[in-house]
Amino acid sequence: MLRWWERRAGRQALPGAGDRAGAGAAAAQGSRACARSLAGRLAACSLGALMCCALAGCSGQVTTDEAGGISSDTGAENSQNLLNPTQLPDSSFIYDASIIDLQNADSYMEGQTVQVTGEVIGDRIEDDLRPDYCWITLQANDGTYAEVAVYLPKSLSAVIDTYGAYGKRGTTLQVRGTFSMACTDHDGVTGIHADHASLVSRGAVSMPEFSIGRFLPGLILVIIGAALTIWYRYLSERRR
Repeated sequence: MLRWWERRAGRQALPGAGDRAGAGAAAAQGSRACARSLAGRLAACSLGALMCCALAGCSGQVTTDEAGGISSDTGAENSQNLLNPTQLPDSSFIYDASIIDLQNADSYMEGQTVQVTGEVIGDRIEDDLRPDYCWITLQANDGTYAEVAVYLPKSLSAVIDTYGAYGKRGTTLQVRGTFSMACTDHDGVTGIHADHASLVSRGAVSMPEFSIGRFLPGLILVIIGAALTIWYRYLSERRR
């Protein structure tokens, strides 16, 4: 009888232990769900705080000026940073080119604003139709000896002190202007219509010193020729 009662009590105790285990598992799941919910709320709060800081940093008073531009007062007094939405695009561009590149240029360079540097050589040629303008020639000083004609006002050529020639190093100029492959106003001349010229370095006169060594080969040939002539005449006289 006692054993039967113990077995019955054991059967009744087993469901109670299972209920306690199930309750513990449910509590653990609830804790995990609560933790996930709390983490999500913290992340949302952090993101909101960052967005508020960004908006607070970028906020500023935006006004429209009289010309239709938009100006911003973010942290700067008397700001001159204006944006004009009605401004037309500017396609101008300055090509810092070499003279040899202009000699080998294609049609893309026609009408482009270029800037070149070279030595002034030859002479200045005045324009008969426009006396206040003239032509000069720039030679590349990079060893290619390429040349380009430059049409510019006489006032800009006033900085030229020496025109390159034998025994002279011409003034080095940097000119900027519009490149034309075949100018219709000047009989198809390829050149630059310059509106700016600046001095890079001044010219100099440097006559080479006399050196007898340069004449020795020619002098030796003359002496040999004279000796052969005398010997030929001597042999001719002996045959008579």
